[in-house]
Amino acid sequence: MSIRWKLMIIYIALVFVVMMTSGTIIIVSLQLDEEASVEDELAGFAEHIRTLVIHDALLVPDIDSIYDFEDLFSQRFEQLIHLPDGIQAFIISGQNFHTIESSVDDPAGEFNFFTTSVVIGAKAGEYGFDAGRTRISLFGGSGSWFEYAAPVFLEEWEWAIGNAPDYVIHVRKQADDFNARLVRTVQTIGIASVAAILIASVVGMFFSNSLTSQILLLNRKVKEFAAGQLSERIEVQAEDEIGQVTHSFNHMAEELSQTITAITNEKNKREIILYNMTDGVLAYDNNGHLVHSNHIAEELLGVKNIAQLEMDEMLKYIGIEAAPQGIENIADTSVAVDDKFINVNFNSYKNKDGEIEGIIIVFQDITKHMKLDNMRKEFVANVSHEVRTPLTTVKTYTETLLDAIEDDGEIDPAMFKNFLQTINAEADRMTWIVNDLLELSRFDSKRLEFEFKPFNLVELVRNNVSAHQITAEKQGKFITFYSGLNTADVVIDPERINQVLNNIISNSLRYSEEGAKVSVEVHSGRTSYLVYVSDTGIGIPKEDLRMIFERFYRVDKARSRELGGTGLGLSIAKEIMEAHDGRINCTSEEGVGTTMMLRFPKKD
Repeated sequence: MSIRWKLMIIYIALVFVVMMTSGTIIIVSLQLDEEASVEDELAGFAEHIRTLVIHDALLVPDIDSIYDFEDLFSQRFEQLIHLPDGIQAFIISGQNFHTIESSVDDPAGEFNFFTTSVVIGAKAGEYGFDAGRTRISLFGGSGSWFEYAAPVFLEEWEWAIGNAPDYVIHVRKQADDFNARLVRTVQTIGIASVAAILIASVVGMFFSNSLTSQILLLNRKVKEFAAGQLSERIEVQAEDEIGQVTHSFNHMAEELSQTITAITNEKNKREIILYNMTDGVLAYDNNGHLVHSNHIAEELLGVKNIAQLEMDEMLKYIGIEAAPQGIENIADTSVAVDDKFINVNFNSYKNKDGEIEGIIIVFQDITKHMKLDNMRKEFVANVSHEVRTPLTTVKTYTETLLDAIEDDGEIDPAMFKNFLQTINAEADRMTWIVNDLLELSRFDSKRLEFEFKPFNLVELVRNNVSAHQITAEKQGKFITFYSGLNTADVVIDPERINQVLNNIISNSLRYSEEGAKVSVEVHSGRTSYLVYVSDTGIGIPKEDLRMIFERFYRVDKARSRELGGTGLGLSIAKEIMEAHDGRINCTSEEGVGTTMMLRFPKKD
């Protein structure tokens, strides 16, 4: 039941109780006043009868017997006693309750004998009054009487010693009029009560609405607050207790809004941080259920719908066995998932009581670091090998020469010259390696300086191709140049770009068989100039194609060493092109040939 109906019921019940109480008091007071008035009236009539009829009859002389006495006061009763309508009087014998005289005609003898309570009480010497309440009917009716009885002693000493009275004067008054008035009063009070209750219902409705409307508004706003709608405030309609509660709710909403805003901001910060982290994060509770994750974790582990996996299942998937002693005892480790290397760190989190509530697992992708470490190791190994090979040759030839001098002191000039040429070539090779390494070091440390200036790319490429014509002819190969442009203005460092062209064209000639063709072309694109260097050489296997720009990488290592390659040329070419905001790409098919493309941005 709502508080509105409770207030109305309480209000109506209060009005009902007040009306019933006040009505009862009015009715009881009216009845008591009427009874007291009637009692005094009837007592007066009884005293009047005793004085005028009985006592005065005793003063009459020459009364020989009690019968004469009773005949006398019967005569006096008829002569002297005149009662109003509705009042009856009887003189009753104190011996046998028979009526001696009455104010009413009684041909049927209806009133010859009285045994009512007041008459019996008077027979015992007591004055009695009976209001006849038990005979009052709220719906009217007749036969209700107010009765009064008084004992009469012919001698006072008889009353003093407790003898029965000689006579009983019985006076009664019709109570129907009073009962009718009482009924009308009760009905009036009842009608007034019903009207008061109806009025109280209407007033109570407005009263309860005035009280509960603010409460209902508070209740609705509380539900809106619970749903997160904290921007609106409740209008304070009165400065009473409900108004104070409204003030408190508004203050609570403001404080709660600020708190939620702060929590939301912090949550958003954490979400953004977790989303943009390069590390995967998974958080599990003590039961092994996932409570938080970021998309990087799914990408690193290659697991879709990772939320459906328990922690043990996830760890088993990546090859980690859970510690039987508990989640806090799982050691950090590294695992390999597909082609990635992942470092796995475990950290438990605790509540305010210091109890472990779960564990946070952080996945770090260390694939790049592992590859860099492997590249570093391979780089050191390649450098060591590339330097050791010419050093070994130089040392071997030098020792051979020294041994020959020590043995006989005579050396064949042709052999001597051949040995010195070999030593010189190997020294040049070491110089190339050292220069390439120094140049790469400058690229890495950003210390390599470029001299950019406007230049005609077509002229630069044509001159470079011309410089390789003689070499190509000596090797029995053909090199051609084509350009649909007369000029291609770009901003470049000509020496560095010439170095790139030298490397690419030299590779095309070096890794081509006799009779192969090398074509160099310059074209214009929408935003850049394109230089294509194509050959009909041995080509590059597909699995090696994406690795050719890495340092010291050589497709055919044995042939590269035979031809004098170091594996650094294309790496340097790529660095130079990127420094010019350009690109270098390669397409190749093994046994068919290779095409290198250089892209130069057009001059603004």
